[in-house]
Amino acid sequence: MDRRRTGAIAGIGTVAGLFSGLFGVGGGVVMVPLLILLLQMDERRATSTSLGAIVLIASAATLTQGAYGTLHVTEGLLVGVPALLGVLSGTWLQQRIPARRVSLIFAVLLIAVAISMVLSNGDADGSGGDLDAGRVALAALFGYAAGVVSGLLGVGGGTLFVPGLIYVLGLGHVDAEATSLLAMVPMSLLGAWRQHRYGNLELRTSITMGLLAIPGALVGVVLANALPVRVLEIGFALLLVYVAQRLGRRGLQKEPETA
Repeated sequence: MDRRRTGAIAGIGTVAGLFSGLFGVGGGVVMVPLLILLLQMDERRATSTSLGAIVLIASAATLTQGAYGTLHVTEGLLVGVPALLGVLSGTWLQQRIPARRVSLIFAVLLIAVAISMVLSNGDADGSGGDLDAGRVALAALFGYAAGVVSGLLGVGGGTLFVPGLIYVLGLGHVDAEATSLLAMVPMSLLGAWRQHRYGNLELRTSITMGLLAIPGALVGVVLANALPVRVLEIGFALLLVYVAQRLGRRGLQKEPETA
């Protein structure tokens, strides 16, 4: 691995770890587009390598959030277990969608997340509520959808875990982020394993990036527990819009002709 490539991987990992700790996502929303744009990976290889790194990033961030007392294990299981089935569906689906289309889908997802952040009302102060059958079923649906998104696009699923934990299960924003990280660890591990079976995972790059991301993830968790949520949401939304337009342009390009 040459020095320039190692430097790019270190930079991607550091930024991804920081965003993972800050927003309760796996960091794939940063890693996937940067792996495509900086390392010229195709969409499938980038999403697969991202999933492997998320296992290490989310594990480190979860342990750090645990020290703050923000983890909710029951709620994490309610969304995390159905996500395991979802990630199997997502990785299966990814093998049957043209690579450029995956890039377009990811760009649309980033725009949707950005709009959601801008329209949100900031931090909720909930700590959970009564778990009736309807809320449990809806939480399971969010979890399954997050798993599909994770397997298909290489993100940790936090973009759906977090709103599901807030609006369905009544957690506060930081608690939802912490619990989202907990839920995505086994899901990302399963997704990475499936992608390895498909031959898409660059294992060495994935492990290197994940390990280099851990310090950033720890800093992100500290900041998430200290800074106003609204400030973080707006800044992240602006970054997502920028990355989405870059990926959207790439996705609209024609597939290269093969000889």
